[in-house]
Amino acid sequence: MVNWRKVGLSAVWMVGAAILFFGCAERQAAIRDQVTTEYLLSKAGFVQYKPNMETPKSEALLDALPGGQITTFNANGVAYHAYPDKQSRVLYVGDANAYQNYVALAQGRNLCQRVDAPNSSGFWSCFQELQQAGTAVKGK
Repeated sequence: MVNWRKVGLSAVWMVGAAILFFGCAERQAAIRDQVTTEYLLSKAGFVQYKPNMETPKSEALLDALPGGQITTFNANGVAYHAYPDKQSRVLYVGDANAYQNYVALAQGRNLCQRVDAPNSSGFWSCFQELQQAGTAVKGK
C-alpha cells in the first residue's frame, strides 16, 4: 500500500530543493556579473570613492543612483560617469576616457546600462565633496 503522506512530503521536499537550487544559481550569476562589472570599471580607470559620515552629500548620491547602471552627469561640456556598488557602499566615478576603456574591456560581455542624469548639479557638489574629503579607495 502506498503511504501518501510520505509521497506528499517527498514531493514538497523536491519542489523546495528545486526552488532553492535555481534561486541560488540565479543569485550567484547576478553577483558574478556585479563583481565582473566592478573589476572592469577599476581596470578601466574609474576611481573608487567610499562615502562616509563626513561626506553626507555623496552618501545620499550613492543611495539615489540606480543600482546596476552607470549614470552620466554633464556640466560645461565635461562628463563624468558614476556607478554605485550599494552593497559595498562604494561609488565608482570615471571620466569619458575611463568609460571608453570600460566599453573596450567589456567586449563580448554584458555592459551596464548607461543612463543620463536629468539633473547634474547635485552630482558636481557631491563629487567636489568626495575629492576634498580624500575618500578615494587606495590601492585599487
